[in-house]
Amino acid sequence: MKRILKLVIIGFITVILLLISGCRNKLKNVENSDLEHQDLKYSDTEYSDKYIGEVSKNVYVNKMFQIKLNGKVHNMYVIGREEIEGMEEYSDTDSTQTGKDKRNYINDMEAMDKSDAHRYVSIKIYRETEEKGMEKHIEAELQKQKKEYEGYDNNEVKLSTAILVDKEVQSIDIRLNGGGIEYAESILYTKVDDYFIEIKVEGKDSKDIQEVLSMFVAPDYEEYVEPKYIFDLDENVKFSVGEIENGIYTNKMLNLKVDGKANDLRFSNDEEIKDKFGYNDSDRADIESVKEVLNKGDYFVDMHATTPDNKVAIAVFVYRSDYDLNTFLEKELNKLKKDFDGRKKTIELFGEEVPGIEFEKIYYYETSTIELAFIKRGEYITVISSGGEYSSAPKDGFKLFEVLDNQVEFDSDEITDSSESINENDESMKIGDNDFKFSIGEINNGIYTNKMFGIRFDEKSLGMKIKSREEENNRFYSTDEKKWDIDEVLELLESGDRFVDMRADIENGGILVVMIKKEDMLKDLDSYINRQVVVFKDRYDMNGTYAEVKKDEAEFLGETGPYIIIHIKKYGQSLYKRVVYLKVGNYIAEIYAFAGDELSAKQMIDTISKIEE
Repeated sequence: MKRILKLVIIGFITVILLLISGCRNKLKNVENSDLEHQDLKYSDTEYSDKYIGEVSKNVYVNKMFQIKLNGKVHNMYVIGREEIEGMEEYSDTDSTQTGKDKRNYINDMEAMDKSDAHRYVSIKIYRETEEKGMEKHIEAELQKQKKEYEGYDNNEVKLSTAILVDKEVQSIDIRLNGGGIEYAESILYTKVDDYFIEIKVEGKDSKDIQEVLSMFVAPDYEEYVEPKYIFDLDENVKFSVGEIENGIYTNKMLNLKVDGKANDLRFSNDEEIKDKFGYNDSDRADIESVKEVLNKGDYFVDMHATTPDNKVAIAVFVYRSDYDLNTFLEKELNKLKKDFDGRKKTIELFGEEVPGIEFEKIYYYETSTIELAFIKRGEYITVISSGGEYSSAPKDGFKLFEVLDNQVEFDSDEITDSSESINENDESMKIGDNDFKFSIGEINNGIYTNKMFGIRFDEKSLGMKIKSREEENNRFYSTDEKKWDIDEVLELLESGDRFVDMRADIENGGILVVMIKKEDMLKDLDSYINRQVVVFKDRYDMNGTYAEVKKDEAEFLGETGPYIIIHIKKYGQSLYKRVVYLKVGNYIAEIYAFAGDELSAKQMIDTISKIEE
């Protein structure tokens, strides 16, 4: 609160040095030109090096005063004298002086919590003089603090004591809690010979102060350093799903833990998860059924939890993929770019910076900010989702995850088994490269044909009229520069978008559309359709539109297969949308019929027929 911590970031290829300057704005403007400093070097008082601390590799140690702060263990940025003195800008209105433009202290260390900007620490070393010793300094500092905060409601500035490395020391405690301001600061003092140390700790409340003070230990104290969490592991691991026992979620394969009891979370059961994220045939108790779902390219939702007020939601999605982590992330990003303005973001998880994705879902009643972090375990990729209604919700959600035990159980048989299973279940893989060639549809004399999907449509059916394909795609993608040849279409599909292969309108307002999409992940059409049910529900929910979305089966092109029927009610009117799907290789044809009633929508779908051989 006394000074606004300024981070000076210098980028290196592999190392980022974050320098924290000593400039934090006051709660109120205090003009005192006599306290401005020109001299950035040590004071004219002579200091012995043995009373001065050192910062090395983010760890501060002062052997004479018997204190240590390990920034690596406690997720702090820690900088020493050289960095503080080297700042281009410096202002300190808190010091005492032996003379004008001189200071009788040394800035020994500053530190800031990486995950909580409220938490800040500074250490100054003073040498007692004839004019002022530690007791006089404390009294002068107390009066200055009382004067500074006297205009604030519910302020408390008092002499007190605090515990520093198991020793009781003098302190000045400052607490503000009123007028929308919540702030805490404690200034601790301890003396060795004719030197004394001043430790200022700032936070949002007294709990912050106590937690920061507990980080100080004796120099010879060996603190446990958590091994780095492994985010990208090529070696194969033993597959397992998570468990929830006594309100605590754990997953051994991922080394993850979430304590729902301590954090007051509500975990969704498996039926609620399937209703929210899409149905599949997985059964958590049957590990082979989960593997079978993953082998089809679908994901398994291992966990979903929310806070009681639903302000924060977290989830764990498990995929099986042959892609490396970066390629997988790019493909997921393509899906989120158009609809949700998805973008890459570096996410902090377990004290490490990992690549991720950030996007927003804008509902008619709120906006949800969501971030995704990616973990690879052999052939399995896990996406951790965290988000909520306020901007820092993702960060708060990621804090709920803990490392379980940092033990990775390898399984050399896992890849072989899964590869064989995939080849057995993936129908699209049976189409050899030599037998399959991508193509878009052709429109001649009012007749649309697509040889790749083997379908045909005659605009004379139901008195419909085929629209210009170029105009429809240019309108859909707000461009007039493309002719939509094969190369341009493939580029569009690779980016995750859809191509309008045909649109036909009927005079009564009905519309029939054939769209092509590339799907690299899902190898099973039924899984894709299950996923689309959830996509449609979420899309209409975002718009505040009532829509009943359900999956059913009916005959299409001489075979019984799944379709989706959507009933939308808006402004007192009903709209029906019927969607059927075809799959060839990694390409899916989505055939939409829009009509005022369900029967008319079905009749339009039935105008699509097989190409006669």
